Amino acid sequence: MKANPTHIFSLTLLLSTAFVLSACDGFLTTESPSRLTEDMMFATEGDMQRAVFGIYSKMSEDRVYGQNVTLIMGFNNDIEFGQCNANTDNTRRGIWDYSTTSNNEVLLSWGPIYSAVNTANECIKGISNSEAYRASDPAQPSMAGQLLGEAKALRALLYLDLVRNWGDVPFLTQGTQADDDFYQPVTSRDTILDFLLKDLIAAEPAMLYASELPESCERMNRGAVQALIARIALTRGGWALYPNYDDPSFPGTMKRADNYQEYYRIANTYARKLRDGNHHSLASSFADVFKNECQEIYPSSDDMLFEFPFATSYNGNVGVVIGHTIEGSTNIPYGKSGGWYYVTLPYFHSFDQKDLRRDVTCVPYKWEWNNTTGQIEQKFTSWRTIYVGKWNKLWMKVQQGPNVQYSSGINFPVLRYTDALLMLAETENELNGGPTDDARQALKEVRRRAFAAEDHADKVDAYVDGLGSQKQFFNAIVNERAWEFCGENIRKYDLIRWNLLRDKLIGMKRSLNNMYDNSDYPQFVFTKTLPDGTLDIKNFDNTIYATPAGYTRQQWCDGIQNSDGSLNTTFVKSYKDEYIRRDPLVYILPLYKDVITDSRGKLQNYYGLQ
Repeated sequence: MKANPTHIFSLTLLLSTAFVLSACDGFLTTESPSRLTEDMMFATEGDMQRAVFGIYSKMSEDRVYGQNVTLIMGFNNDIEFGQCNANTDNTRRGIWDYSTTSNNEVLLSWGPIYSAVNTANECIKGISNSEAYRASDPAQPSMAGQLLGEAKALRALLYLDLVRNWGDVPFLTQGTQADDDFYQPVTSRDTILDFLLKDLIAAEPAMLYASELPESCERMNRGAVQALIARIALTRGGWALYPNYDDPSFPGTMKRADNYQEYYRIANTYARKLRDGNHHSLASSFADVFKNECQEIYPSSDDMLFEFPFATSYNGNVGVVIGHTIEGSTNIPYGKSGGWYYVTLPYFHSFDQKDLRRDVTCVPYKWEWNNTTGQIEQKFTSWRTIYVGKWNKLWMKVQQGPNVQYSSGINFPVLRYTDALLMLAETENELNGGPTDDARQALKEVRRRAFAAEDHADKVDAYVDGLGSQKQFFNAIVNERAWEFCGENIRKYDLIRWNLLRDKLIGMKRSLNNMYDNSDYPQFVFTKTLPDGTLDIKNFDNTIYATPAGYTRQQWCDGIQNSDGSLNTTFVKSYKDEYIRRDPLVYILPLYKDVITDSRGKLQNYYGLQ
């Protein structure tokens, strides 16, 4: 988050008591602590903006976008994971290994998420009734239209995460009042997603692009909403696990709508609209997209459409629980971090050797202070602790100080132009029974950034042009989205909507086992610390058979199996067969026990969840 006093967090911290609605202890009950009337709160565009910034403040909490929704609920999958314990754990590890019970502390996010929804509902009502908005043309961009669309888009983002994680949920579109019935039953996720699509499609024309906003991509904007419409449409047109309301013990049924192609058309329309608007491009390198977040650089017309804003030393866990690991030391002024997340070894070796994204995304080392050399250095970790490396506190603009760990203030990427391009390619392929020229060009645009210019003829043009069938092209999209979005809270939900989550989890463990003692993969790698403290690592391409002079041999694929031939316990615990082999795999989260108790019989758990 920029340290500009006019930006979101400076305003929300000063004005939260007047504009931010707080949650009470009861089920979904909220009330405003302010005695200001609605007319006073939304009298000017400045007032409306401060109110909308209050939604961001609510969403920034650790139990919402500060951590739980973005950095816990989307793991584990076939490419990224957090290590789990041998037994069911009512913490984040229970989410990761699909053993979650209604006692899990992460499920306490339910209340704060609905509190943020309520704040958005209040803003939507206040802006809709304001003189400034009534005087604007809803078909033309304006600041009033931007603010209304911004509030609606943030609400849509919250509901999208609710239905992706909990399925059918209570659906509230009005701010709560003292005499409301706070005990609401669930609404079908299909009804919710249809409402969100209609709502955003109506709001989008009046919004402003990132280049027209002083906060750039740190605010939900028109381009981001176009991509969000496409994401919601593909979720609505994708597969999902539905309950049997007559039998709470039934694990559910994976299905998709018969008219799913209608939603693919919506996604296609808005992904195309974003591309053809020429407001965004892939000008920055893949590495710089994430370095920019760490360095508080926010291009308004680049890959990033919307990144959730945080404030250094106030909130945010990007670069702390995900990213490069930095051991604590009084000699390291950037603080420390202990990454929870790693990439799987089959994922690491799925990259083309020339793909520039691999060494940005996958880092098999941590940083620590070397008293002998007097510098910070990279230390090799292992094949099972390859960190998700897109963010690094060493890149931060502001040094947090020795041993400071949390509240990095590094923003989290929510929507990128790359995502829209790949959604365009995917929908073109699906709607036309195979790849069209538009589909190929969109995929090529993404891959051009992933490879050096001298490799484009082979790795971009020949590769994409060689994808002849619908199935080949779809599989290429599945792979490309993995290579592009690791660590960004996307992969698990992609696999769900494709009905591939179970198969990919089982397949990853199978592939991992097959890499042991396999001449196609390097069983060892060789490392050497360079004078600047960085590591030179050789043999990922499996072409070296003896330790080079000056290098140290390190275990790689040779460590996958234990001495008895069983899979390494890291993956036994993190991907428990008793859960991932269930058919269907129950990825839906249970409601927290107190939510059910407080609902007065309106809510209960299904899918066999306890």
